[in-house]
Amino acid sequence: MGHNRADEKRIEMERKDLEKELREAFYWFHEHPELAYEETRTTAKIREILTRYEIEILSYALETGLVAVIRGEQDGPVQALRCDIDALPIEEESELSYCSREPGKMHACGHDMHITAGIGCAVLLQENRSRLHGTVRIIFQPAEETSLGALKILE
Repeated sequence: MGHNRADEKRIEMERKDLEKELREAFYWFHEHPELAYEETRTTAKIREILTRYEIEILSYALETGLVAVIRGEQDGPVQALRCDIDALPIEEESELSYCSREPGKMHACGHDMHITAGIGCAVLLQENRSRLHGTVRIIFQPAEETSLGALKILE
């Protein structure tokens, strides 16, 4: 089924809006790093964005972190995508306009991008669930830097 010109224009605008929202989210996550098991604002921000896109969040007994689920409309396997959400106890010394606002804390190894990419994947999968075969769980894992956060998810 092809798209007409109006559909293509609308889809292009939606993509630009999503790209802008994801860029702003990335900056926010980078500016507000939280250490292992302290990721309460990070978790709340992830939840806020996913909820806006009507993405289901599973009810797990996690203090920080969360698991979202996209249920495809076609049969298939359950797969997972894991994103780390904690920062490191490092002072940021960059000149970035969106550098860390938290003294002694920094997303120095890309978890801010992990979060943003996970959110982007969730949104695109949700929008395309009619073509999705199976289920995708997107795990926003706390405390990866302590090597213990995965245990919380498994519990």
